[in-house]
Amino acid sequence: MRKRKLKKFIALILAFVMLFSLGGNVVSANVSDEITEKSLDQVQRENEAKLLERKVSDDTKAFSPGDDYSLDNNAVEMFDLPNNTPKINMEGIPKIKSKSKVRKENDEQRYNVLVLDTSASSSFLDSSGNIFYTADTAIDYVKASAKKFIEGVQKADGTNYVAIVEYKGSTANVVSEFSTDFVSLNAAIDGLYASQNTRNVAAGLQKADTLINEISNPKAIKNVVLFTTGMTNDGEYSYDGHYNEDTIGSEWRRSDTQVRLYAYSNAAYAMAETLKSKATVYSVGLFQMMENMPEEGLEIVQFFKLFSSELATSLEHFYDVKDPNDLEFIFGEIADKVTTKDVNFYFASGEEKDYEAVCHYSDNYFRKTSCGTRQLDGYNHSLSTASLCLALSAFGSNDGGNSDYTNKYKNVEKLLTDLEFEEFDKNDWFGKKPQSDSIGVVAANKKLSIDDKECTLMAVAVRGGGYESEWAGNFTLGKSGQHYGFAQAKKQVLDFLKSYIRENKISGDIKIWLTGYSRAAATANLVAGALDDGEKLGDGVVLKKEDLYAYCFETPMGATKSEIKNRLKYNNIYNIINKNDPVTKVAMSALDFTRFGGDYFLPDKISDGNNYAAKKNAMEQFYDKMSSKNEIGKYAVDDFVMKKIDVKYLLPGGKSPVQNDENNKSIQAEYLDTTINKLTKERVKTRDNYVKELQNGIRTIFTVKYGTMFPDQPIQRINKFFDLFLEKLCSVDTLGEIVIAALNPHPDASVKKVIEDVMEEALNEAGINNYSPSALKEFAGAVAEMLVIFVVSHPNLTVTGVSNAKTLGAAHYPELCMAWLMSQDENYTSSPTEFDGNGNYRVIHINCPIDVEVYDSENILQARIVDDIPQEIKNGTVVASLNEDDEKIVYLPTNASYQIKLTATDNGTMNYSINEFSSTAGDITRVVNYKDINLNKNDVFNAVVPAYVDDEQNNEIEGSTTEYELKSPDGKEINPDQNLSGEDAKSAYYMVTVEVDSDEHGIAIGQGIRQEGNFAKVEAVAKEGYQFVGWYENDKLISQETQYRFCVEKDTLLVAKFEKDGESANLENPANPENPDSGKDNNTGNNSGSGINENGGEKIESVSTGDESAVGFCSLMAVIMVSIVMCMAFTKIRRKKQRN
Repeated sequence: MRKRKLKKFIALILAFVMLFSLGGNVVSANVSDEITEKSLDQVQRENEAKLLERKVSDDTKAFSPGDDYSLDNNAVEMFDLPNNTPKINMEGIPKIKSKSKVRKENDEQRYNVLVLDTSASSSFLDSSGNIFYTADTAIDYVKASAKKFIEGVQKADGTNYVAIVEYKGSTANVVSEFSTDFVSLNAAIDGLYASQNTRNVAAGLQKADTLINEISNPKAIKNVVLFTTGMTNDGEYSYDGHYNEDTIGSEWRRSDTQVRLYAYSNAAYAMAETLKSKATVYSVGLFQMMENMPEEGLEIVQFFKLFSSELATSLEHFYDVKDPNDLEFIFGEIADKVTTKDVNFYFASGEEKDYEAVCHYSDNYFRKTSCGTRQLDGYNHSLSTASLCLALSAFGSNDGGNSDYTNKYKNVEKLLTDLEFEEFDKNDWFGKKPQSDSIGVVAANKKLSIDDKECTLMAVAVRGGGYESEWAGNFTLGKSGQHYGFAQAKKQVLDFLKSYIRENKISGDIKIWLTGYSRAAATANLVAGALDDGEKLGDGVVLKKEDLYAYCFETPMGATKSEIKNRLKYNNIYNIINKNDPVTKVAMSALDFTRFGGDYFLPDKISDGNNYAAKKNAMEQFYDKMSSKNEIGKYAVDDFVMKKIDVKYLLPGGKSPVQNDENNKSIQAEYLDTTINKLTKERVKTRDNYVKELQNGIRTIFTVKYGTMFPDQPIQRINKFFDLFLEKLCSVDTLGEIVIAALNPHPDASVKKVIEDVMEEALNEAGINNYSPSALKEFAGAVAEMLVIFVVSHPNLTVTGVSNAKTLGAAHYPELCMAWLMSQDENYTSSPTEFDGNGNYRVIHINCPIDVEVYDSENILQARIVDDIPQEIKNGTVVASLNEDDEKIVYLPTNASYQIKLTATDNGTMNYSINEFSSTAGDITRVVNYKDINLNKNDVFNAVVPAYVDDEQNNEIEGSTTEYELKSPDGKEINPDQNLSGEDAKSAYYMVTVEVDSDEHGIAIGQGIRQEGNFAKVEAVAKEGYQFVGWYENDKLISQETQYRFCVEKDTLLVAKFEKDGESANLENPANPENPDSGKDNNTGNNSGSGINENGGEKIESVSTGDESAVGFCSLMAVIMVSIVMCMAFTKIRRKKQRN
């Protein structure tokens, strides 16, 4: 034992001194007094196009010429440093994560070149000629690591060739040509020895390039693994290239040749760039003892790390080795990665056929633990994509239509078999017609040997498509506890797993790979949460937390916030979420629902800012090549357009009142966040209300669709019927009939009867003659009930939802999720996009006579609002908008910093608010309000919106601790009037209730909740024969203008009063012009009713709307809810319409 410890200690020492296998010539340099540095993580956030910031700092100056130093003629290479060495904090050295990624093709023939540094030791001299640091060779450890790589390759499937190149001094040498004779390869490695004190990285890469060029198979997979300290100081050099004096000071040089180190690096970088076009290049940096480098050498160490990372194909291919014990593991990991298994699989899309795609899989995914210290630390891009492949294969196959269910699981069985899993099994519900609360699930297993210990890996996939009536279970919330429908499915899956383990006699340590999409994702999420909470699968098996790998896609919410005391407890569960997808909003966060584990949000405009366009472009490269492209059509989510009701067009027979809201640039994700929050808090309020008023009706819609209404009809005809029914239901003519029926209730002209007539018309056009009349009446009654329940509060949000029903459904396409994941996975692309996946954003509300300019951290203009009109900014990446309350809005990501310039266009007052939105919490988690700030025309205020600190990017509970700033024209900081976080922020909203004195006199809109500090706009419209008198609160007149805006600070009830035309207004409690609340817009101090409406027309005194139009508003909210529910259910139908 003592000898073993001694050997390990010696190995550690050798690895320590290996860091700088440099050589014998003097390098001297003078440096500037001050150096500031950016971390690589920060650089990545600020500029996706760069892997690393090339300059050490924007403030770094070129190194001034130093004194002449004499050449040291010792055999060991020496490096001199200047007298005025900088004071550098080690925090400035980039923290580069060690990850393993590689591009793969379908061919199973692989060629791998190991390029090894076998140079001898080196020392560093200060300006006085004294040695301040010495690094010995690491030849023994390099050899052991190379052998570990060969061992991993030897075990892999396919034909795997390995060649070995060593470099030292000015040259490189091919130690072994490509060979599959692993005995000979190991012998060649044993023969390596250290010599010479310089090294030429370019020469090593040149030899690798020669070997790669000799490969005749064009489909072969080619990999180069470079072992480097980041030092190259021999051979070719160039002063024109990637690096220059701004990258590293010119006085870092070899004193015998006076060649700058960056010049040698340029030659190696150019060679690496040539090689990257032919092979995947890994760079293994030997920096594990970098923290012990004396202060004098930190500047050059920073450059060594930068150079090493940029030799790799991407940052994902660079390994920053800090622990010598990691080296063997890393080589083994790369070996496993380059031998990832490629398997074609099939998945159902549309309604007629199954489509083909490629899954990249490796057992190596499960050699790592599933979780880390923080929420998303254990997230594995490649395992995530493979998990989605498995989830898609678990969709019910389209073969057999809706009549034969005996082989619906064939796609997932084939994939698991091809991935060499055994003992495949399914539950009963995967072989017969789904019902409202059923669930389909499959499992298979294989044996893995990890660290010489055997365990069983179980793959578990829940059916997430083709589940028909199970849609009803998605909307069955129940009155308490977990989402009832998902919880019932969870129980079935757990029972199946226990039975599977028992019947297949599985025992000992197990790992579980668990996945699902949509409903299946919610089920898998609850199953994983139960396992983390200690649910036992059997007495004979042991499942550790780090051995559960749960990947859930487009996951609805089924857990409750009250049951999750510590979210990190579940950090082996990953929810991949598209914020534009309405399915992920069920069940509603405002009803206390959430998900177990961490949420990993896909990119969108307002969370990703200046990185979104590039990420979207990368995603579309995969989306447009999907085999099911004819089913899904073009990417449509960004076609979302906000709509509004223009009251002056409410006259029957005139122009449509539904208009594009040109100034409202809100995106689909933010629209869903706002609309569903308002709907839940205003209308649903509690789970009891939902169960009593909505649940049974929605269940009936789905149960009837897939169950009793059409017992013998083919699925294509049924889908055609529902497509026609949705179109007719949302038409202006049908809406008018529903309004009339609602105003004149009569058995022969009820809302239910109108819907029945529409259904019969759609049935005839779809060619369906054989259906159940009782089921039809039941379905019509359920839809009618929903129409009556959802009375309008937000007409603009309502018509927006109806008009964008197609894009709402398109966000739930699984192919879209797959394309996003492929664009981030090195198995599919050599240039993966990267982002933090936090999904959070800030909403800046500005209410005042103010023009707005938004600048990023580089002082580049990103957005502008002038005269209340958002401007088009070339290459602008920040979304600026006017919402339905006429607030100026700016949406800012949390991972970048911004400055906002606010210029007063008139005298008045300003309200400025910052709302932090957490996508995981589904709500505002922090509110910072500045109120009633006095303005003089041309005043300029400056606001600073810093990025979140890293540890708070995923804080969905308490809000951030970010220090926001707002400065007056004289530069003085203005303190906020409110700063609310956590539950205080979530509950800081008030209800604005809008009523009319009589439904016969007119209508009023603008009702709904607002966050404290936001503004509300209410609007009144008189019916024919009446005129508007004013807005009253507590019987006190507060405004005579048809449009009235005010800051929301309490629950408010406003009554719009009207009188007949020609009658003199008898004002009760008239407003006092001296009172700041007397009919004036609180955010400007100016009269809010200027007599000019948004479209340039005159102030509306009276408009003929008819009862139909008045109550039509009440129906629109219902239509949006029916539309959203049905678009989620009938995604296949929507796809057909997307093709064109």
